[in-house]
Amino acid sequence: MQNFRIRPAELADLPRCLDIDAGYVTRHVWQMQESFEEPAEPDDEELGLTRPRNQILGKSLTVNLPIFQMSLSPSRLPRPLAVSAPLNDQQLLGEWKKTDLLLVAETVDLEPHQAILMDEIPEPSIDEEGQPVLYRPAPPDILGYIGISVDRTRHLAWITTHAVQLDFRRQGVGSALLAEARDWADRHRMRSLLVELEIKNYPAINYFQKNDFFFCGYNNAFYATREIALFFGKRLEKFS
Repeated sequence: MQNFRIRPAELADLPRCLDIDAGYVTRHVWQMQESFEEPAEPDDEELGLTRPRNQILGKSLTVNLPIFQMSLSPSRLPRPLAVSAPLNDQQLLGEWKKTDLLLVAETVDLEPHQAILMDEIPEPSIDEEGQPVLYRPAPPDILGYIGISVDRTRHLAWITTHAVQLDFRRQGVGSALLAEARDWADRHRMRSLLVELEIKNYPAINYFQKNDFFFCGYNNAFYATREIALFFGKRLEKFS
């Protein structure tokens, strides 16, 4: 497993963050159903208009109110669905300009006490002038990122951007980024940590639910694409 550390992002990190593909593949999607039941108009008997006035006074009338219902249920797709990243490069850069915190997961070298086998070091090569080319370790790689924007009036922290390189998903990188973002929000006395997700992003929804985020709302007019946005939240310790 790759060693990595979490640190605040620097300006030089942004091009490498843009190289991370935030797309995903899913075999399931969430489906939402809405229903609105308008009550029938009450007749004179229900309104008490056919009874004497002295039988109506002091008694509450039963009035049927409209009922709105919505339900979410997972649905298995006939074949895997590949979904591209929700934001393009310009949109990502725009989001990062507004973030209060952008964290990256960066690869680190082996610990000093860990031995490196001789056959793991490549043989020195020779350049065109016959001079040896010295071996240098590869520069650190950015494995993932997470961005946080703060609503200070309501003491809310929003996860606005998050992605992990495809080859390093399910290896603890995303969990480490999320844990550090949660701790930062908690230290800054945020009341809750919130995230907005596309309804078809089943992998991310499942991931946040496993990290104790609860469903807290939806908006079917949130995206220009008319995709439904689902909102999930996690209450933080200092305000729980």
